[in-house]
Amino acid sequence: MTAYAGAVVLAAPEAQKRALPWDVLALSQTPKVHPTTERPAKGMRSFFYEGADYKGKPTWVFAYYATPEGNPPEGGWPAVVCAHGGGGTAFPAWVTQWNKNGYAALAMDLEGHLPGGNFFGVEGNHPPDQGHENAGPKRISWFGDIALPDNEQWFYHAVADVIRAQSLLRSFPEINPKKIGLTGISWGGVIASTVAGVDPRFAFVVPVYGGAFIRKHEMNPEQYSDYCNKWDPSAHLPHAQMPMLWVSSFTEPVFPVNLFSKAAETAAGTSILCIRPWLPHGHGFGWEEVWEITAFANSIAKTDAAMAKIEPPQIDPTDGLVHAKCTGDIKNAAVGFTTATGEWKNQALSSIPCSIGKGEVIATQKLPENTSAFIINANDNRDACVNSVLTVVKP
Repeated sequence: MTAYAGAVVLAAPEAQKRALPWDVLALSQTPKVHPTTERPAKGMRSFFYEGADYKGKPTWVFAYYATPEGNPPEGGWPAVVCAHGGGGTAFPAWVTQWNKNGYAALAMDLEGHLPGGNFFGVEGNHPPDQGHENAGPKRISWFGDIALPDNEQWFYHAVADVIRAQSLLRSFPEINPKKIGLTGISWGGVIASTVAGVDPRFAFVVPVYGGAFIRKHEMNPEQYSDYCNKWDPSAHLPHAQMPMLWVSSFTEPVFPVNLFSKAAETAAGTSILCIRPWLPHGHGFGWEEVWEITAFANSIAKTDAAMAKIEPPQIDPTDGLVHAKCTGDIKNAAVGFTTATGEWKNQALSSIPCSIGKGEVIATQKLPENTSAFIINANDNRDACVNSVLTVVKP
């Protein structure tokens, strides 16, 4: 298997000094809260909290917040900040989902909107995408605002809004400030991945679908370079020390799995990948279908056992087989591989079963000579889906 001499997983880049566009110290202060009767939802508190300044005045960020029923545990409720994706808003159902699992939760609108429509617990069937007088900027396509000043771009404000949400939760007496996590879906996953490297106060972070290494899209070369150095999570994940769970699927149509895996690899802290064989891209699927998210949170914020972790797989030169170190109880494992090259989208993986030893999984046969990429897919003793990072042999 000498063809695999170059099949190595890239090491996460060392954290470099950064000139952050955000005033993180200011955003870490408790924001002002403005009560509202807008968009009530059953069982929720709804309010505006102040985000970063926009054109000379503070933005107001709409949010839903609720805690589980009953009295908080000693030390306060663990809590989760929920960052929506494109076309989304503050979703009451997302808050309720976390409440059912024993967490307080706050879901905000990151695009200067009031909640609209009639899905995921939003009531009243109001028009979607309806703004308000103290709103921050809306997202314009992928990066339609990239030529504007930093503090007028949507990405700047979305990150600031998430940091401010944690600052607000930490001020609530019923919340345990040491047990506040963050999850984001699609674009919210991108925002969460950047926040992970900017706000070290989060106890855990769970990006779903969206990660780092976003492609150029409509940006010119200078703008794209600026984006990569300033906004893209790849510039900030080397500073992210908290544990992270990365959730996606091999059929993910928007954020390719190879780049998602690379994002997980870039984070400085412990990263666990949960890449399902199939998971539709969308709100709801990203919190209802993936029970591993709660299991991961419980392993950090509660006393549940840690999820299994698969280390980067390597080709052992002595036997030519894929080996991967692992922690936790692995029930079954296989090497998924492809011989296709080019854009990673809907890649069909072939599979080689693995034997499971003490702290290691080993492929039962060699990979084909023309393999372009491979990954370990496994289930632990709870049937949680866990994966290694993807090893790319031929781009």
